[in-house]
Amino acid sequence: MEEYGDLAGAPALWFHGGFSSRLEATPLDVPARELGLRIISLDRPGFGGSDPLPGRTVTGYASDVVEVLDALGIERAAVGGLSNGGMYTMAVASQIPDRVLHAVPLNPTTPVADAAARAGLPRGGRMAYAMMARNPEQTAKRAVRSASPGRIAAAVNRLTNPDAPLLDDNPLAAAAWAANLAEAQRQPESGSVVTELRQATSPWGFDHRAVEVPVTLVSGEKDAGLGYARAWATELPQGRLVVLPGGHTNILAPAVAQRIAELLLGHP
Repeated sequence: MEEYGDLAGAPALWFHGGFSSRLEATPLDVPARELGLRIISLDRPGFGGSDPLPGRTVTGYASDVVEVLDALGIERAAVGGLSNGGMYTMAVASQIPDRVLHAVPLNPTTPVADAAARAGLPRGGRMAYAMMARNPEQTAKRAVRSASPGRIAAAVNRLTNPDAPLLDDNPLAAAAWAANLAEAQRQPESGSVVTELRQATSPWGFDHRAVEVPVTLVSGEKDAGLGYARAWATELPQGRLVVLPGGHTNILAPAVAQRIAELLLGHP
């Protein structure tokens, strides 16, 4: 567990992406401190310093969250997360709505086990999810390699990732993001990445359209999931969509991090 922002502020839990760690929330630290927001960022089992938990499920993670809230003496909190963390954000909001104020999934994983949701992806997105489902082990290896330093990988990243300039132009942000990725890979033998790829491409165990708490779906304007996010926001009982600049890792942009912190705090 890592805490960011104002430690005496309003509480919010942050759930990291599938190739990430609790350190992912570092860009939220400054805006959270300025806004009076306390961000509690958690490692899921097998990531960072968290013990692996074979057989864990997406919905089962809600019990871990209850333990954290109880241990910290927090009755209710906002929840948010990036990518696969968005999937867990929705799962927690679904399973323990009495402990969740509102949910802010950022560029959430598309629930591709649902054919209608899958159809909302662009062709490249559908192909990527199909590859994850068909061979999660190979996909995980490729993801780890792509996160490793190297001139060729860096050049490809600059050409294909709309958020790459955010790291090219900010050495401090680049170092923090590198530390986050390194922490995510601390336990390569845990199989946590493969587990998350399987979970992301299988039924999640709850109705992603029926989450009752207020949900602000946030999508980068260049994120592959934007198409379905538009529909998803209208399907939720209390859903809305906020579109921000950038792609899948746009949390690295200070203006985006500022807006995410505001949404976690409950600003309109």
